[in-house]
Amino acid sequence: MNKHQKPVLTGQRFKTRKRDEKEKFEPTVFRDTLVQGLNEAGDDLEAVAKFLDSTGSRLDYRRYADTLFDILVAGSMLAPGGTRIDDGDKTKMTNHCVFSANEDHETIRNYAQVFNKLIRRYKYLEKAFEDEMKKALRPHLLSSFSKPGWQRKMPTLSPLP
Repeated sequence: MNKHQKPVLTGQRFKTRKRDEKEKFEPTVFRDTLVQGLNEAGDDLEAVAKFLDSTGSRLDYRRYADTLFDILVAGSMLAPGGTRIDDGDKTKMTNHCVFSANEDHETIRNYAQVFNKLIRRYKYLEKAFEDEMKKALRPHLLSSFSKPGWQRKMPTLSPLP
């Protein structure tokens, strides 16, 4: 009935396998990095497209695709209700987004070209872009942004053939 304990070697460490190591999901760190780079790119959409293309190798676009398109369309991360999470903090928002762009056809077309370049470079973003457009075209999300013409203009923002 007396259970005798087995001896234990001291100083031995357990090795974890690479497949067992999990990377943390941190969309706020991704957002901060992306917003900072977009704000530093200036008002030129070519510089924005170049920045997005170059950071795709460093940032995990596959993992944070929803956050990426939230920022590019709405300017910040979106809460499940369709409101901006970071409305009060201007350092966590960017003006290089579709919702804060001018409402003329040429500007919207330029943003569509940025999305098109990004999707052509990273093909796996195509499905996430479609999902984001379905989410962004919902009437309750469009009504939460003050510009009245977005209900008409957002459907023109689709990848060019």
